[in-house]
Amino acid sequence: MRPTRLIPGIALVLMIAGLAGYACPAAAQGFGDLVVSPTRVELEGRNRSATVTLTNRGSETALFRISLIAMEMDEQGSLKAVDQPPAGMMTAEELVRYAPRQVDIPPGGTQTVRLILRKPTELAAGEYRSHMFFRAVPPEDAGRAVDEKTGQGGVSVKLTPIFGITIPVIVRHGDLDLKVAMSDFAVVPDKEKKKLTFKLSRQGTKSAYGDVKVEYLPAGGGAPVVVGEVTRLAVFTPNTDRMVEVPLVVPPGITLGKGMLKVLYRQVDGDTTLASGEVTLP
Repeated sequence: MRPTRLIPGIALVLMIAGLAGYACPAAAQGFGDLVVSPTRVELEGRNRSATVTLTNRGSETALFRISLIAMEMDEQGSLKAVDQPPAGMMTAEELVRYAPRQVDIPPGGTQTVRLILRKPTELAAGEYRSHMFFRAVPPEDAGRAVDEKTGQGGVSVKLTPIFGITIPVIVRHGDLDLKVAMSDFAVVPDKEKKKLTFKLSRQGTKSAYGDVKVEYLPAGGGAPVVVGEVTRLAVFTPNTDRMVEVPLVVPPGITLGKGMLKVLYRQVDGDTTLASGEVTLP
């Protein structure tokens, strides 16, 4: 199994055959031997179509079923699937058409999924979000009994994990706005290191999506030193707040002493600073 790259905002989903599923509070570009690219789809303005590529890096053929589901985010950034969207959340299931709905990918092979936006004439302005769910389909014999008898008249049943991965699909329509602020800064111990925690607050009709960078500025002067980063961090509508944790990694030869931490939350693939803050270190 290849290592996965941690990316906030993309959820791994794990189900046990025959049991209800749940969304794990983990995020990854790929799981097992499946790699999904891109990890986020945005449709707005003249951009009315997109493609998502699935790559099977495993040694066996893999079957996946594809659907659009609703997911809500909590204040810690964890995503979970919901049957009914929370108040204020608008979904994109009725706006996005996609094909195919099921893919069978050979070892080393790829499959492209095409998405097309279909907006009704009277669509209300706003941001609509669903998550494309790539659900692994296990072999036909998965979950069947492996030992017919336990020696006590019982039956031993094998439970087979069913994995899946989701990526956000976001549709924006009309004139939307966004304001982001930072507050409640704290530097706290984290095992043998430290981490910076703070609250990211969102206002407006758009989700926030950006990269967090933390720089250390020594009190005695000198060039700023990057001591922490979190990439692709989102605050989805209708949420207003998200708690953020940034592990502080100090380069060799640098001591995190008296000075200041400068925190930047910048738009992904852009130069726009969405929010900033400063923390004084004693």
